[in-house]
Amino acid sequence: MNVYAALGIHLPRVAVDQFDATQPISDLQPGDLVFFANTCEPGISHVGIYIGNGLQINAPTTGQVVSVAPVFTGYWGAHYAAARRVPT
Repeated sequence: MNVYAALGIHLPRVAVDQFDATQPISDLQPGDLVFFANTCEPGISHVGIYIGNGLQINAPTTGQVVSVAPVFTGYWGAHYAAARRVPT
């Protein structure tokens, strides 16, 4: 939300609301949002920013550092739900 706000684009704060405010895609590009389900709650519950090469910028729970993490493997891969694009 903060990254897009810095670009003048408003997104809702909650992951599921961001999911609803964005458009489905099939061709992931850097800057697209990647959504994950059933992480901290049922349904869409986490979102990252895709940076290419199967990686995302991930801001996990409070107290953890922002990091680069795989989208399609490991923990996040097991919870991957969809990729979506912010309308411009």
